[in-house]
Amino acid sequence: MSFPDITPELKAAMPELRGRLLANQSLAELTWFRVGGPAQVLFTPADEDDLAYFLAHLVSDIPVYVVGVGSNLIVRDGGIAGVVIRLAPRAFGEASASGDIVTAGAAALDKRVAEVAASASIGGLEFYFGIPGTIGGALRMNAGANGGETKDVLIEARGVGRDGTKHAFSNADMKFVYRNSGVDPSIIFTSARFRGEIRDAEAIRARMAEVQSHRETAQPIREKTGGSTFKNPPGHSAWKLVDAAGCRG
Repeated sequence: MSFPDITPELKAAMPELRGRLLANQSLAELTWFRVGGPAQVLFTPADEDDLAYFLAHLVSDIPVYVVGVGSNLIVRDGGIAGVVIRLAPRAFGEASASGDIVTAGAAALDKRVAEVAASASIGGLEFYFGIPGTIGGALRMNAGANGGETKDVLIEARGVGRDGTKHAFSNADMKFVYRNSGVDPSIIFTSARFRGEIRDAEAIRARMAEVQSHRETAQPIREKTGGSTFKNPPGHSAWKLVDAAGCRG
């Protein structure tokens, strides 16, 4: 399966583009399940400015999709027409701490953010240690586990719109609900700032160990799995309903 190569036209329309454009690039290697067809175009921006430039010059009728670390993603064998954007760790994967604030790029692994926070004696972000995704995905879906959610610690998120406009979103602007946010789906998150609490470093590490132990007990983490497959309905735990129905494996 392959698509018409539109990268020459894109490059001609964007002479100042610094990121990488690849035609008919396999997406299987970018997902944990290692399945799926190609992206018509895979774009890896050099930084936030490069992403904004690309989107500002991309014609509006070309679909745009975003892929993170691919932990909960299945790509169709027929591939994806249009542009798939991947924020590479080199440009968007940094995480740092200052005082009680942690700053992270959208491509930073959630687990890495928890580790950076712990190294600075910042508590409150331990729940990220058990989530197999990136901060970009955490912002989009209000990722959470073990009693904590992104909405509990987020100060501000940054992103770029489909027209190339840069945006900043406060916690209230994100309109978080259970496993979702109310931000325009076309926004591509690029970074975020979180506030935790200065706590005893050993206590933080102990809590992270509990999170990891719980995950290893509750999920087959050494198998190719997307983790929690079912969304909890209001007032219930999905796994309990599946178990009560006699459908638990």
